[in-house]
Amino acid sequence: MAAGSLTAKDENGEDFRELYVMPKRKLRGQTQLEQATGRAEVKTRSRFDLMDRLAERPPRSEEMDPEKHTWSDIWPAARTFASSVVPLPVRMGSRPNVEKRAPFKKEGNLELVKIPNFLHLTPVAVQQHCEAIKKFCTPYPPELLSDASITPSLLPISVQYSTYIHQGTNIRDIRSRVITMIVDVDYLKLSENAAEKLVRLAGNRYNQETGQLTIITDRCHTRKQNLDYAHYLLTVLYHEANKQEAWAELKERSDNLQVEFDGSTTKSKLEDLIEKAKSSGLKTDEKALAEFGEMWKTYRNTEETAEKTREYGRQMKKMLGI
Repeated sequence: MAAGSLTAKDENGEDFRELYVMPKRKLRGQTQLEQATGRAEVKTRSRFDLMDRLAERPPRSEEMDPEKHTWSDIWPAARTFASSVVPLPVRMGSRPNVEKRAPFKKEGNLELVKIPNFLHLTPVAVQQHCEAIKKFCTPYPPELLSDASITPSLLPISVQYSTYIHQGTNIRDIRSRVITMIVDVDYLKLSENAAEKLVRLAGNRYNQETGQLTIITDRCHTRKQNLDYAHYLLTVLYHEANKQEAWAELKERSDNLQVEFDGSTTKSKLEDLIEKAKSSGLKTDEKALAEFGEMWKTYRNTEETAEKTREYGRQMKKMLGI
């Protein structure tokens, strides 16, 4: 017994430790009783709702000063709708009777948050972006403005590329770096041997029907690098085509890409036939032989069709006077 209290000790002489089954706090009923009798202080807490937060500070849309800040400074890029920032009385939602009750306000409206908005694409913002990227643009060719007959399709070189816009974690698209350069070979002013050599070097990149060379580059990381690489390939092809090698003089008629009428056995046999016809007193047409030569070259170097076969027969009859 010490000071009116009982102190219990164990066999080792240590103090007894109390075991609390319930936490050492007041129960709800006890707290309410003390508050009702005035023995406890009542603590008021604000509700965690939107109106209490608005009561502490007004929305940003009411604090904005149009003379100091523009809308592009407040909403510079695409973002989710924020009712406290947008100073527009926007409403969205569904009501059974819209005439009696308007749709829900913008405060706490999830329907406005779900949909994408284009509030950052105002005319002033678009103009600012255009002025910012203007220094990276090249002026339009004045030749195309002065002469209306010149169209981009008639230019000797055309470059094609694609720009992709999509929503994702990365704004880069690997397909945007691909460059397609189309070159009209006739504008290169190549000789006959140089043009044939360029066609052999280009392979399937040269279109025989249109006479255009197509160069596609995609091995570099950026579009600018692929464009420079395409110009480099065109320069190399041009100089290699004009280069004269010693072994090129050993070329024979059978090595040509196309079968030529000049020097062929068909032309020699026709010339002998025309000479015999002249000696016999028959009339012959020298122009018919040249026209037949053009038709013969087209017939031998292109895909055979029924129309070309009939044209071949008509030219033959015309040359023989039948």
